[in-house]
Amino acid sequence: MEGPRSVKKEELQDLTNLINYVFRTSSNKEPDMHICFPIFISEQNLDNLLVFVDETTQKPVSHMGTWINDFNYFGEPMKVGYLGSVCTHPDFQGQGLASRLLDEVFNHLENNGVDILLVSGGRGLYQRAGCKRVGEVKWHNISKQDTHPKFDVAIDPPVEYLNELWLNEPMRTKRGLANFKTLVEAAALARCVNAKSKVYLAKTGDTPLAYIQGLHTKDGSIMIYEWAGDRSVLIELASYIANTCQNETRWPVPSWEKTLLSLLPSINASVTKTDTLSGTYKIIRFAPFIDKISSYLTELYGAKKLSGFDEENRQVLLYENERIALNPEDMLTMLLSGKLPNNLPPKMQQLFEKALPLPLPWPIGFDYI
Repeated sequence: MEGPRSVKKEELQDLTNLINYVFRTSSNKEPDMHICFPIFISEQNLDNLLVFVDETTQKPVSHMGTWINDFNYFGEPMKVGYLGSVCTHPDFQGQGLASRLLDEVFNHLENNGVDILLVSGGRGLYQRAGCKRVGEVKWHNISKQDTHPKFDVAIDPPVEYLNELWLNEPMRTKRGLANFKTLVEAAALARCVNAKSKVYLAKTGDTPLAYIQGLHTKDGSIMIYEWAGDRSVLIELASYIANTCQNETRWPVPSWEKTLLSLLPSINASVTKTDTLSGTYKIIRFAPFIDKISSYLTELYGAKKLSGFDEENRQVLLYENERIALNPEDMLTMLLSGKLPNNLPPKMQQLFEKALPLPLPWPIGFDYI
């Protein structure tokens, strides 16, 4: 067995066939994974597609792919890794290939300056390696009601309008107009849940105000999975969408969207469940990650400088004259889920009660992998 290593250009088609077999054709589905993820499963991303290759057939038999992207975190540049399309051919399962690939993924991400990893799944393999379900999302059902929006609504408008709004989001991936167009056309999340993606744009004249990506499912429901723009306009736009829906309109809103959460009661949006964010997370480079969130904490909460470092098997946070050391999983749970330990020093306690859980990259819209 050769690997783990990056896939070669001449092996990409065989890798695509493997991914399509495991995720699609073995379940009698259309082999469209490369269509769903045209940037991820591509020649431009070969270095980040890690494989084991069978030396007899010279074909990839196990794969773990990453997509590394720049992320704007409230003005701070952060590097985010996404992991997906993890698969092993049935003939080669049970040999520990996925575990070895995951070890190599962590090395690869660290060597490429990635701060935090988002995994599309939550299987035991990832959780044993320190990837955890974190955060909080409230799922809302939006009621139909008599609404008269003060804006025009365009469906599936030119991506230039969406890009203009996306660039003003305080947390966003770096897409670029060309990639944005490709992602909208691919609509990976919609394809993967057997739904149709539509984008609703609220605008006045040629001025875009807000947009929502809605996934139209076969039962007539609409699920809202990406949005950008003025939050008060988004509320009205969501209400407009609900009025066009044959069934339920559902909207998962994470805890850091405080303005949206405060406005949702105005359109009689009821909370149906509270859940963690989709997928699992792992901090890859602890000290740089803390440096970047420290700027956010300073600007929003007036916090002093927060710093962190690794110490043997623990991670250490320093704040003014206070210090706490936790194992990586407990640190992840505190920062990303807001579950504070009993031994937290008082100044940290006062800050973290306000500021945690941290806002996070959450790729459930067009960035889904």
